[in-house]
Amino acid sequence: MHKNVTAIVPAYNEAENITKTIAGLKKISEINQIIVVDDGSKDNTFDKINKLDGILVLRNDNNMGKGHAIKKALQYASNKYVALVDADLCESAFEIRLLIEKIIPEDNAMIIGLLPAPLKKGGFGIVKYTSRKGFYILTSREINSLLSGQRIMPLDFLRSVEIPDNFGLEFKLSLEAVRNKLNIIEVPVSIHHRETGRDIKGFVHRGKQLIDILHTIIKEVR
Repeated sequence: MHKNVTAIVPAYNEAENITKTIAGLKKISEINQIIVVDDGSKDNTFDKINKLDGILVLRNDNNMGKGHAIKKALQYASNKYVALVDADLCESAFEIRLLIEKIIPEDNAMIIGLLPAPLKKGGFGIVKYTSRKGFYILTSREINSLLSGQRIMPLDFLRSVEIPDNFGLEFKLSLEAVRNKLNIIEVPVSIHHRETGRDIKGFVHRGKQLIDILHTIIKEVR
């Protein structure tokens, strides 16, 4: 049974990790198309990915947001299934194979990677609580991996959804999956990525994420 998959990797200032992440994806036989979008990086991310063979490289002159990068890549996706993969997974990107194993061609599903507990304390759980509460209000459903960036879904579904440019991406995709009656499958994976801590950079990141998710929730309630 063939499960050809396109992997889309949005990357912003990921020069340190991107090469290892792509190497991990290349080890997965079912992934026969990898599209990397350099989203206006200020470091040498573009130089790193532009030297790699066997991938399609796209570039934004300015940082447009994760959702925007994915929408750009979707124009070139050529497989029935698309895996969204964060750029900072390094070797653990190979774990995406566990999501691919759950693909059943006749089943319309969104398969989400359920990540292990973080290795260090990040924020105070406000983003996670707000997103789960808002999601339950809108759908009467609960998803443990609601904000996971590692997920596989049909290309047709992705192209039919109004994808936000910002951090509201995963919330919106999960919401539309429920509305479109996709079977949501959560798969435990040993994926690790760069974690934000309790410092200014971490709080700024989570603050932006919270604002974007609240914006999405409010827009949906209206």
